[in-house]
Amino acid sequence: MRAIQFMKIDYMMTRKQMYIVPICFLLSLVVGRAISEGEISLLVAFSYMLFVASTFSTAPFGYCVGKNRGFLLMLPATVRERVAGRFLYGLSFVVLLGALCAILGGVYVLLGIDIPLWVAAVGLCELAIGIFIMTAEFFFFYLFGEGKGNWQYLSNIVRVAPGMAMFFVACNWIEEIDGMQNTVAAGMGIVPEPLNGKLMQIGWAALAVALLLTVAAVVICAKVIEKRDYA
Repeated sequence: MRAIQFMKIDYMMTRKQMYIVPICFLLSLVVGRAISEGEISLLVAFSYMLFVASTFSTAPFGYCVGKNRGFLLMLPATVRERVAGRFLYGLSFVVLLGALCAILGGVYVLLGIDIPLWVAAVGLCELAIGIFIMTAEFFFFYLFGEGKGNWQYLSNIVRVAPGMAMFFVACNWIEEIDGMQNTVAAGMGIVPEPLNGKLMQIGWAALAVALLLTVAAVVICAKVIEKRDYA
């Protein structure tokens, strides 16, 4: 599939930023531990990594200028394959950083830190939000950003602001859910197992919706820019 080849090309062009990912991962641990402890610090670290993912995933748009743009246009492919490859890059990048945090959760368990089911559910919701933000950013860049006179300033805002907002909102949301779980644990008449099950259902549903929106964005972007000189 040519889309996968274009995804690989994006990874090749942005390989330098991959060296920064481990540093960001360590920084996320520091931020998580600074804000909270135990499983809450894990969710905070996950939120920070998704902020990094939403920012870094848009890097190919900045690299595809000048000679790089001409090279990509010479490769045999349809507009939809080029667009799909770019979205595959963004999706895989967000999922990759999410997987790193899932591995960290396994390390927490090995260290004897209890990871309740609701933490996994919130993690799924955060992953869905990260994918949605990436999709919205790509959608905006394809339809409204690239090639405009204020592209550089606009792209910086679009790349950073949504992920940063998500990070702060997620931290607030995590604290509220943790408080709700503490109320449950204190015996306030709410059964935790059904609540955890519902949270997991919400998490999987949110992830499915985010993926469907990504597919829809690929189709719309391909149709809109078909007549442009670059996709």
